[in-house]
Amino acid sequence: MATFRTYAEVLTPDHHLMKMYEKGIQQQLPGVVLADLLTRTGGVYETTTPLTAKFRDDIRAVAELISDDELGRIAELPEAPVSLENCRRLDPQTRIAMFSRLDVSPAETPRWRRISPGGIPATPRSEIDGLLRTCRGAHIEEHALPTDTGTGAMQGRQETSPRICATATVRPATDSTAAARPAADDG
Repeated sequence: MATFRTYAEVLTPDHHLMKMYEKGIQQQLPGVVLADLLTRTGGVYETTTPLTAKFRDDIRAVAELISDDELGRIAELPEAPVSLENCRRLDPQTRIAMFSRLDVSPAETPRWRRISPGGIPATPRSEIDGLLRTCRGAHIEEHALPTDTGTGAMQGRQETSPRICATATVRPATDSTAAARPAADDG
């Protein structure tokens, strides 16, 4: 079963987003200071993270493939809620990042390898389509942050067209237990 989830993760110096920033690959310092985020949420340990149009397209494609109405509803959302409960005991100056993740199980990927009536496999329509045709399971993960952190989703206000800085990762699951593995083990 495909699953969608959001989570907050501590940005340590060895985190891949921090390494990308140090190497100059990512220009904006990733994540947000927990204290700043809690100020914006009024002390509530929940926020939202924007979902880019591309990521929503990937969610929609999987939802259509497996006829999952809940995933279809998620694909229509401009942002998704993120619990910060796992951050309660952290130093308020800790830098964190919010992630959205779609896991596609190995049982669902064979549906992407359909053979057309002419006996020739259809051309992949997208990156996700191509990936799921060649592997057994996949993780599609996105880290998105409004480029203007003073406004937008993280303050609880919805913008009509938020400017988003996003880093997306699409990778195949390596075994049947990979989709169930916690995100912290993947980093």
